[in-house]
Amino acid sequence: MRDSLPVNAGRRYFAAADVLRILCIFTVAWFHIWQQSWLDPSFRIAGHYFDLQRIVRRGYMLVDLTLMLTGFLLYRPLVRAGGRIADVKGFYYRRLCRILPCYLLAVLVAAAFVLARGRAVGSAPLWRDLLTHLTFTHTFSMDTYYWTSLNAALWTVAVEMQFYLVFPLLARAFGKRPALTFSLMTLAALVSRALVALRAHELSLWLNQLPCMLDLYALGMLAAHLLEKRADAPRRWVFFPLALLALFGAFAVLWRQNAAGDAEIKMAQLLWRLPLGVCGAAFLYFSGRAPERLDRVFGNRAVRFLSAISYNFYIWHQFLAVKLKEFHIPAYVSEFPQMSEGRAWQTKYTLLCFAAAFLLSAALTYLVEKPAGRALLRLRARKEKV
Repeated sequence: MRDSLPVNAGRRYFAAADVLRILCIFTVAWFHIWQQSWLDPSFRIAGHYFDLQRIVRRGYMLVDLTLMLTGFLLYRPLVRAGGRIADVKGFYYRRLCRILPCYLLAVLVAAAFVLARGRAVGSAPLWRDLLTHLTFTHTFSMDTYYWTSLNAALWTVAVEMQFYLVFPLLARAFGKRPALTFSLMTLAALVSRALVALRAHELSLWLNQLPCMLDLYALGMLAAHLLEKRADAPRRWVFFPLALLALFGAFAVLWRQNAAGDAEIKMAQLLWRLPLGVCGAAFLYFSGRAPERLDRVFGNRAVRFLSAISYNFYIWHQFLAVKLKEFHIPAYVSEFPQMSEGRAWQTKYTLLCFAAAFLLSAALTYLVEKPAGRALLRLRARKEKV
């Protein structure tokens, strides 16, 4: 009987969102760690050979789905209200409480490492790096984005913060005219990417700017809109295989990538961004139409925990991987251990990177992010009472 409940009857938690977030961030992290280790991601099970290299080497593409997921999660609670945010200042403040504590820590720690390596405190490039990171504008310049001396993974946070800034307007427009707003956001992204493609020598800078990402956010918002509008529809098992098929489609996009050369790889990412986003949005929609018992299975404590620490895992994993290698952990002799130390070193290093990122992200989530967020929210509540 419970499998016939409405899509969102009496629940706020959505396990599929956590599952997708974990899969995406793990795959992105695997790619970044593979860049340092060159560990061949192939293995045998029961005599069958599996080679995941084509997935791992294009793992960075799944960052796109984390942005699509943001659009879904932000807009879903607003569908019934027509996209209107009752307290826009409160929305901005809550986003800052969620993002800033660990983000600022990541920036300051990275800056400390730069200074420890001999960079002068008054260095103009360092201050430019710091100021643009503190204002979430570091994606606008190659020096502070692609060649940053701080934490390379933080570019995504800048794009997200830029989207938060315009989200209240987009949400209100989506609530009033969903089809038109979705079409305009998608058109804006396609036109932006077409203009970027015409300037191929600058792909690295312009590929991941917010205008080129708007269709991803629009797809997430559309999935949320359609799901909430079908809130009273029966939840049926037929949607579960459709969700799996959509998820398979997302990884199939990665699998079929065989471009060589930096410009060709980035051009392929531009071309496949929309199909990848469609697969991710379809996974969320079909998962939301599947039976409720799947939420109880996939929304277990382990999944919720991994999802909770995923933000810190994302912003720290690449920085840790680079620093571990820089400090010869695990020990190696040659200049390029990924080429000369063999599979034993590659495996040990890869496992250590994942373990270190996991432990640090868990500690920072529960010792910094959550306590700081609660303290900042209490501070605002006290000020409002005065």
